[in-house]
Amino acid sequence: MPIDLKKIPEKTELPVPPDKFRWLITILLCIVFGAVLVFSFWRENESTHTIWFWFCSLFVPFLISFMGYVFQLRRYENERDRIIWWNHLHQQQYDEQVAIGKLAMGVLATAYITPVARNKLAAALLQGGSELQPFFYSQYQRMLSTALISPQLTDVSESGYLLRMEQLLTDIIRQLQPELEEFSENLHIRIQHDGTLKNETINTVWRRVCLLSFDDQNLTICAESDGVMWIDKCLDCQESTLILSIEINLFLEPRDQQVESVSAILLASADWLTQHHVTPQSWIHRPVVMDEPGESVTTVTLWGNITTDLPWFFWRSQTQSETLALVLQSMEQSGYMLSKKGDFVLDDTFGKLNSVVGNVILICANEHAVKSNMAQWLLINDKTTHMLIVHPV
Repeated sequence: MPIDLKKIPEKTELPVPPDKFRWLITILLCIVFGAVLVFSFWRENESTHTIWFWFCSLFVPFLISFMGYVFQLRRYENERDRIIWWNHLHQQQYDEQVAIGKLAMGVLATAYITPVARNKLAAALLQGGSELQPFFYSQYQRMLSTALISPQLTDVSESGYLLRMEQLLTDIIRQLQPELEEFSENLHIRIQHDGTLKNETINTVWRRVCLLSFDDQNLTICAESDGVMWIDKCLDCQESTLILSIEINLFLEPRDQQVESVSAILLASADWLTQHHVTPQSWIHRPVVMDEPGESVTTVTLWGNITTDLPWFFWRSQTQSETLALVLQSMEQSGYMLSKKGDFVLDDTFGKLNSVVGNVILICANEHAVKSNMAQWLLINDKTTHMLIVHPV
């Protein structure tokens, strides 16, 4: 679950110590008042030049007032020690949460098939590559802007759709074959699809395509997700994890403002990378759900180790204009906009990513981070609006 530093109880200010000068005046006044009181009630037939008289008139008032000061000092010290310990626990909890928040996943390999490109996707998009074109579909009697992977679906049926998906997934696995053969131990697999087929059918296709042995409990198939927030759950595990994320967006019928794509990204936790002595291509930091823009910008820069003087590139997908305005305003107020070196909106050239918003934008950010050696700031809108940082190694 997303880490919320606001849930940590706040630090408490230390109490003010007793004012020594004020207490000195108080003690002197008590001595004077005590001496006057004793002298007023002292018997006339008894001498005032005895030790007992001076004990009662001076020492007793001094002792009473001094004990009051000692009691007040002791109460202050107890409260001070309690607050110091409380603040220590706060800082300890804060540091632990920040350390968990700063955990990142390393990118080991990527593979994808899109109408735009089958390699160097980020470069193709930044150079103006786009296959999103309007076509007239007579069966719908309307123009649809879409792009299809070649070869296109010729047998418009579920069996034809299954065969095409199997062929494309086979190609994806072939691209990742070297890494999967080397790093297949305890592999977790996540398959995100567009809902055209049932999960059980996707499972059948995957088992025909993937010849690797894996635990059934490590296979997750779903038709609904929330951008890249699944990475947050992976980081919460704090285990040595290797995960293959596959996202499928293939059309049985054309969809307006959407592009077909099949993509895969192989990620590993920092512990896994350390144990296997592997250097990743880039680091994907923990995503942050945007509740309050200012706090979200502060948190995502903390998780992603972004400073105001560090150059970064901005990727956006499916973002509402109102949300974008709030984010940019918060970035400007925090001083990050001066280091922004460019931006790209995937919607303009790649269409709406629909259920595959996670992999495609991560692949683009990873490729551009490696090429430019620059941090990548991602803003994604799906079920929630969230941000994350991708850092070059």
